[in-house]
Amino acid sequence: MKIQSGRVFFARLTILLLYTPAGILFTWSAQAMQKVEERADPTLPDIAAVHTEPGKAPVILYNPMLCKQAGRALCEFYRYHEYGHLELRHYKRSDISVQQKEEQADRWAATHAPLRVVMAAYRYFSNGGGSSPSHGEGRSRAARLLIRTEKLALSNGPAGNRRVSTRPDNPARSPPPVLQ
Repeated sequence: MKIQSGRVFFARLTILLLYTPAGILFTWSAQAMQKVEERADPTLPDIAAVHTEPGKAPVILYNPMLCKQAGRALCEFYRYHEYGHLELRHYKRSDISVQQKEEQADRWAATHAPLRVVMAAYRYFSNGGGSSPSHGEGRSRAARLLIRTEKLALSNGPAGNRRVSTRPDNPARSPPPVLQ
């Protein structure tokens, strides 16, 4: 059984899905310790979404064509965003608003995704992309991602003393590797 990192998996998944009509892959969630199915759905109107049905495990759906248009890094951010919803158990919570869930998922993704992925999302959101009634304005979403740079600044101390790492803050909490 071969285990791949989340980034390698998503890159290979993107390539695979660009050449096949649909695919079903399973990933292992390091925190929740549950299997999460990721399923291509070319009819999905968004890049990605968590789908739940009573009595069944949640599934991450993604639109491979929208991922191709958005680019690998931005699509990977949306993947982390959806894992944020799962890790934060948003599908089981009714005590917070949809807008609060989206803000939390953006922050979770900003904290756990590789820096290059967060920067791609930041550029997209800063230019007004990613706006919706539930997610908020793109520029507001970009501001949420600054949590990552604030953490980097705090961990690196005074400017110039340390190099900035592009690795996730905690690789063990990154979206999980793929089991093949």
